Amino acid sequence: MDRIARECQYAMEHATNYRTWHSAAEELDRREGLDEWKQDETSDLYDWRLIRSRLRQLRQYRADKDIKRLVHHLRQGLHWNLGNIGNPALYGFARVGTKALIHEYVAEVVAVLDEMCDTDARTFPTADKLKFFHEVALSYGRSALMLSGGATLGLFHVGVVKALFREDLVPQVVSGSSAGSVVAATMGTRSPEEMHGLLETENAYYNFWRVLPPRQMWQRGSVMDQTQLRKAIARNVRDLTFEEAYKLSGVIVNITVSPAGSNQPPRLLNYLTFPYLYLREAALASCAVPLLFPPVMLMTKDENEERVPFLPLLKWNDGSLKSDLPIMRMRRLHNVNHFIVSQTNPHVIPFMTQKGEGEGGVLHSARRFAFSTGRNVAKNVIDLAKGVLPHGGAHRQLDVASSILAQEYRGNVTIFPQRSLWRFARVATNPNIRDVERFILEGERATWARVSMVRNQLRIGQTLDRCVERLERLHLPAERRALPGKPGLRIVRSR
Repeated sequence: MDRIARECQYAMEHATNYRTWHSAAEELDRREGLDEWKQDETSDLYDWRLIRSRLRQLRQYRADKDIKRLVHHLRQGLHWNLGNIGNPALYGFARVGTKALIHEYVAEVVAVLDEMCDTDARTFPTADKLKFFHEVALSYGRSALMLSGGATLGLFHVGVVKALFREDLVPQVVSGSSAGSVVAATMGTRSPEEMHGLLETENAYYNFWRVLPPRQMWQRGSVMDQTQLRKAIARNVRDLTFEEAYKLSGVIVNITVSPAGSNQPPRLLNYLTFPYLYLREAALASCAVPLLFPPVMLMTKDENEERVPFLPLLKWNDGSLKSDLPIMRMRRLHNVNHFIVSQTNPHVIPFMTQKGEGEGGVLHSARRFAFSTGRNVAKNVIDLAKGVLPHGGAHRQLDVASSILAQEYRGNVTIFPQRSLWRFARVATNPNIRDVERFILEGERATWARVSMVRNQLRIGQTLDRCVERLERLHLPAERRALPGKPGLRIVRSR
């Protein structure tokens, strides 16, 4: 490695903003000859012939201003991951970007959609235009950002959000479990303008932990002081219901909670399923790790605008125990088909790798096989024990263990911190300001390497959202506009 390459590597490792990191990464790619790989359309990792053909057609129809053909071409041919262009392996060669053909295709689709949205009504009637954009948006689907549990390691999520926010790449649908629920709820109770300041280190409160004296541990049945946790959540999350939060921020917040008993399934809380529940108690419940914190009663707003308990006989705890990443529920409720995951669970990170299935050669595949086999065997043994033991405390603990082993902890894009003793030593401690800055910066740096992939995945969906919003605002009265989040309709973000 020559001197300039070493300087670029150093700049990437010590960058404090995306522009610096991006410039160094691009120069390093160029010096290693990866620009030639990007310009070469061919690869077995995606259907380059299909993408090249469709790009040529789009350019021709656009040059001819042939709206009829563009409508027909896009209506049944614009789908997420067309030709496998979302394959993560395509982004594993270069540090910045991937095949130029993919970038050109995405850019052309975005340009065509914007032009069609602005086309004169005499050429593309308004009713037909609205129908086209609604249907294509529904068919294309949307992305979601999912923030896992992780206790203090969840500060890494703040860096992920910060990096995506500054590149205008935060999806409108966000889910959070345990530590991730606090970050998601904080986002959901702030306007877009307020988010700029909130992402600065000094503008949030990070003291979530206080160990109880031994006598109070025995009395309360928990190790940590829930009053301190409640105070920290209140300092970051405004006291709003899910419905009120959505109207303020335009962010669809989803928080997972698990039942403290055995006769309730995990719940995904959001403005569609539980519009009148308060986010503060939802985040508190999702953070209530058994033994560390007692279970929590959720609170709701009744028909008289009063704060009252929700289902007073039921209490809830840590959402990551049974549903760290509620992928299936998010698919059904929000038409999500692309998941960006920030994963910080301490029991998951040791087994995470950037290599996907089929990558990394024989040794990596053997490790994945051994881990998968071991996890399946452990789950089967636990399930066998559950069938023998009577219902009670031991049965509930085994049920939790089985759920942890059964979950999928990755998404289409998975961002996670490096493994180190420094992180695990701080998993349940209040960080000082230097630790906070380090966690957040690590989240940013880990995200910068994924920005090109995320941007290619989100640009078309964001353009469709923007076009639907613009058309409805111009041509439909407020009462007839598409209701956000309803099945079959697209979300319209108000700014």
